[in-house]
Amino acid sequence: MELCYNMVINIALLALIALALTKIPWVDHILCQDSGQARLGQFVLGAIFGGFCIFSTCTGGVVQGAIPNTRVLGVLAGGLLCGPIVGITAGTIGAIHRFLFDPHGLTTFACAYSTFLEGIFAAAIYQILKKKNHTLRWSELLIITAIAEGVHMLNLLFFVKPFSMAVDIVKTLTVPMVIINSIGMLLFFSIFKDVYMRQMLQADNERLETLNNDLLEKARPKPKVGPFGLQAGDHTELVEADNIYYIEAIHKGAKVYCKNQAFYSNEPLIEWEKKLGSDDSNFVRIHKSYIANLTKGESLQPDANNGYALCMKDENHTIIPISRKVIHEIRDYYSM
Repeated sequence: MELCYNMVINIALLALIALALTKIPWVDHILCQDSGQARLGQFVLGAIFGGFCIFSTCTGGVVQGAIPNTRVLGVLAGGLLCGPIVGITAGTIGAIHRFLFDPHGLTTFACAYSTFLEGIFAAAIYQILKKKNHTLRWSELLIITAIAEGVHMLNLLFFVKPFSMAVDIVKTLTVPMVIINSIGMLLFFSIFKDVYMRQMLQADNERLETLNNDLLEKARPKPKVGPFGLQAGDHTELVEADNIYYIEAIHKGAKVYCKNQAFYSNEPLIEWEKKLGSDDSNFVRIHKSYIANLTKGESLQPDANNGYALCMKDENHTIIPISRKVIHEIRDYYSM
């Protein structure tokens, strides 16, 4: 009964320490970082979970030369929540400390070895879960903890001599350690899992805010381009942007072509590019001497320079050369 009481108190203290740690901003931040992004942070986490192992060993009682403890909580929780680096680091720290804590103890090697194996076990389970994109259920967590403690008991039987002493120790420790540690694992795991849930909710809120901003931006009416006042003989004609087929650079100005009419402009091609250009514009400077309205394109044709040219829908089916540096943009526009 005293054994169970000590282990329950041990788990309660670990839970309080874990809860306090998750309230520290930089610990919260490291916990929620992806393992591939912050390798140093993973080793720091491994040291933190290894510290739980050390605490468990130091606060455990002594029963028949063995130290009943909750060391498995730190190792499994670290590995299952944070990945292989954390699990193996925590297991290694816990194993080394257990060995140095009582170098000549009856169960020292078996317990230290089991702690290290638990780190490997947690790392392997994490990789399997990640590959299958599976989230642990509470029943699976209980089974994993029970298996880890079962391996611990088998190591005691294998390494502790005399064998009769090992059998007595296993009979005494198996039921309380498996049951209490399995239940304690649910509590310990849930404390750190809450950190991930908070982070996921925050990330979802940020994504939702970004999406809303994008939708609002798209919903805003875009400023109308044109019409443009172009000289036609003795009068100025207003030409809508949609009626422009292409614009050609002419000396210091430009010539604006519509379906069956052309206008001269004193403004150079670069000024027309500014007027017509926008993120969703159909007007593209496809050549140093041409701006084309891609909605008025009829076909893409190979030219004599092993490139492409754009055939327009105007009355003359004008062929406009396409610069090699924009051919990919043009092909994407026409989904080629």
